[in-house]
Amino acid sequence: MIKSASHTDKSLSRKEREHAFRVNLVLDAAEEVFGEAAFAQASVEDIAERAEISVGTLYNLFRSKEDIYRSVVSRSQNEFFELMKGRVDDARGPRDKIHAAVSYYFEHFHRYGRQMRLYASATNGFQWDLKSKLTGEALASQEAFRMQMRDICQEGLDVGMFKKGVAADLLATTILGIPHAFLLAWMETEGGEDLVSMLPAALAIVDRLLGTDVS
Repeated sequence: MIKSASHTDKSLSRKEREHAFRVNLVLDAAEEVFGEAAFAQASVEDIAERAEISVGTLYNLFRSKEDIYRSVVSRSQNEFFELMKGRVDDARGPRDKIHAAVSYYFEHFHRYGRQMRLYASATNGFQWDLKSKLTGEALASQEAFRMQMRDICQEGLDVGMFKKGVAADLLATTILGIPHAFLLAWMETEGGEDLVSMLPAALAIVDRLLGTDVS
């Protein structure tokens, strides 16, 4: 049972707020369903039952299960990158900012385990071109954060904090791939090592890549 739907914008009309509330109610339910079962096994009926609405009402809001999934992933990705950006903005210096970004991956998915499957599907391929189906807002957040990481890497290179030899854009992409690799490896052995306990190893790899390790 869904405890609550996401907050809606109070600047909208009453009709628009009610529509947004129903949409978010479905997305909250779908996030739970997709987090518990693979996409192929989840059904529109499962989502409607979890949201406590009829299947007909659900189809008035979304065209298909794929449409629901795309919206769930878009919302999740947008929120994830916006929250991570806030964490990075609060850190000081290039190295601390990069550590903040990598750490947030582990802390977020440790806290919100059901979003792990959504993240993996969105970033590691799916049965259709999901990236092209993500909403503009989610893609904008994703790209804005990647550019922020590139600028942080460039700053570290410019001040001599990071070792030279790799362009800032490639360096940022490689760094963001490190927590992704750890997360996917953890998913394959879920129930074993605690996710957050793997963070020190990830940060050690990041520091070695940047040339900021003290070993």
